[in-house]
Amino acid sequence: MTPVLIAYATRTASARDVALTAAETLRDAGHDVRVEDLKDKPTVDDAGFVILGSGIHAGSWYPEATAWVAAHAQELQARGVAVFNTCLCVLDPAAREQGLGYNATAVQRTGAAFSESFAGRYVPARVGFLRRLLMRSMRKPAQDHFDPEAVRAWARSLSA
Repeated sequence: MTPVLIAYATRTASARDVALTAAETLRDAGHDVRVEDLKDKPTVDDAGFVILGSGIHAGSWYPEATAWVAAHAQELQARGVAVFNTCLCVLDPAAREQGLGYNATAVQRTGAAFSESFAGRYVPARVGFLRRLLMRSMRKPAQDHFDPEAVRAWARSLSA
């Protein structure tokens, strides 16, 4: 089976949880999967398929994710690539296209054939002061919308 690299950037562990859940699903399908945090600047090595994900801040992937994609864009275009993000905006079905739009730069740079956006979580203790202040002004409490079954279904579709 194809060696798979799943790499992510996260602040509230949502993207990590997506990565780990997808990895478990792909391993169950027989794939050799390596999971890495993009802040550790992993190498692509022999991965024939790469899944990249990031949380979203102010409509963009986290800086370590965008920097890693930029540094490896040419290498990634020669492989199969899927991208995902975790964003609370996709809780509103009308905002699905907006959530997928946050992946546009990564899709363009990598040639990704698959793109997804998952609702994540807001953990006040894991975000900066300004984000907490903004969320408080919007009356947004701590929340967790991680849906492992949605991630498993997406990973199964990638495996096929």
